[in-house]
Amino acid sequence: MKFKWKRRTYTLLIVPDAAQSVARVRLSNIVVFGALAALAIFVIASLAVYALHLRSIVITQQLRTELTGSSQHYAMTLSDKEQTINQLQNEIIKLSQQTKDMKTRVDEMTKLENDLKSISGKGGAASASGSGSGQAAASGEGSQGGAFVPVSNSQIDELSASTSDTLAQLSQQLTELQSSMSETKQKVLEQQHLLRITPTLYPTMTRTVTSPFGYRIDPINGMPSFHSGIDFGAAAGDDVFATADGTVVSVGKDASHGNNIVISHGQGLKTWYMHLSKSLVSEGDNVTKGQRIGLVGNTGRSTGAHLHYELIQNGKSIDPKPYLQSMKE
Repeated sequence: MKFKWKRRTYTLLIVPDAAQSVARVRLSNIVVFGALAALAIFVIASLAVYALHLRSIVITQQLRTELTGSSQHYAMTLSDKEQTINQLQNEIIKLSQQTKDMKTRVDEMTKLENDLKSISGKGGAASASGSGSGQAAASGEGSQGGAFVPVSNSQIDELSASTSDTLAQLSQQLTELQSSMSETKQKVLEQQHLLRITPTLYPTMTRTVTSPFGYRIDPINGMPSFHSGIDFGAAAGDDVFATADGTVVSVGKDASHGNNIVISHGQGLKTWYMHLSKSLVSEGDNVTKGQRIGLVGNTGRSTGAHLHYELIQNGKSIDPKPYLQSMKE
């Protein structure tokens, strides 16, 4: 069965006015269908264009929203970064100030270490510089002010580099100072030990010397004699003190020396305490400087209560006077 296209004609009546005649326009079905098809295509094309226009509007709005969000996020990120940079710059400034404080303290430690060297006799002049950090602050402590002068990145970079160099120098200085102070500490300990075993203390509370070291007229027989120590005119029963740290090597009694004590202090030094009324230590005891070891008496070859104090160096009696502090006769 074949489809047959029938050619038809359509008449279009145009009535312009009641007084005028009707105009007739004959159109074939092909022309009519063609016009309708063109109209349909136009409508579809218009709808497609409108749809595309609506889509472009939606996409544009989405892009604007995303751009606004990105701009806000960028602004927040930039603000956070600027805040972080400011915090880091402030930390660098604080670190620089702390470094200056540390350098001041290291300088003070160096001065103290030089003083210790000077005291211990190791050498090294004491520093004359002073930081004044120990001075009391005036009223209004903690108050600050002044015009705001912002710093540039290059200035912060210079401050950071300078602080880094100062810290490196301080680290080296502290390492050297630690080693030096260890040596100084050992030297001071040695000096302290030497001072403890050196007989510089008076053996009695009195400073009255009744007979010095050296040649004299013997108080008992009136003959020329050599006095191998110093006689202190203390009262009977007065305390007798060890003049330095040491070990008691002898506690005895004889007709010449009476009750007597001999203490060895090392370095070839010994001290001898004679004419005691009583000994308060025993042989082998370790005694400390200033410890009470006996009582003043009048035993042995003596004309009255006193203490004969003798200093022996490498087996030979020497004058104790140079060893005693502020010796006054």
